[in-house]
Amino acid sequence: MKKWIKRMAVAFVIWSMILVFSGCQKEEAWEKWTEEQLAIDQGGQITYCIVDQFDKNYYDIEELTGMAVKEAAEFNGANRTGSETPVTVLEVAAPEGHETLVRVTYRFHDGAAFTSFMGAKLYYETVEETFQQKHVFTGTVLYDDNGSITLDEPTKVKLRTKHVVVTDAKTVIHLPSSVLYCTKGVQFRKDGSVDTTACEDTVILILAK
Repeated sequence: MKKWIKRMAVAFVIWSMILVFSGCQKEEAWEKWTEEQLAIDQGGQITYCIVDQFDKNYYDIEELTGMAVKEAAEFNGANRTGSETPVTVLEVAAPEGHETLVRVTYRFHDGAAFTSFMGAKLYYETVEETFQQKHVFTGTVLYDDNGSITLDEPTKVKLRTKHVVVTDAKTVIHLPSSVLYCTKGVQFRKDGSVDTTACEDTVILILAK
């Protein structure tokens, strides 16, 4: 009898832990997005959501899911260079409360994977690296609230460890830190993200970290 009670107690503790941990799963930011957006984390991984109308009777969510997964698998097969997966399909579903939309969410290992898969340029690197890779050139003019700066040699040295985003993607971007300097046309949203949809040229964002 005592052994049975002990086993029941252990089972109760395990079940309670499962309930606690499952209840603590934090909703990711992209799960609330109802428009095209992307987020870059501090490690350089990119989460990207494509959102479109999905309001025809002949549209099939399972068929769309299969196409997205197949495309990602073929890309990974041709571009995997180690243990890291270049692109993962996180979800294909309607955003909550928006049944006439579909959101396809991807996770990219880095900017190179995003650039190759999506066909839109996106680099996330330090200022020093971006000049070495010739993604940004000496003499580029950037702006902040106080005016403008020119990326000459002294400025490049001063900012060399800061991260920079270089992209021609026309979307809303969530960044791992605040923006120090940027190209003209970038719009800042209240939540700290930046909107590049109105930018005609390549966007450069130098971050605080």
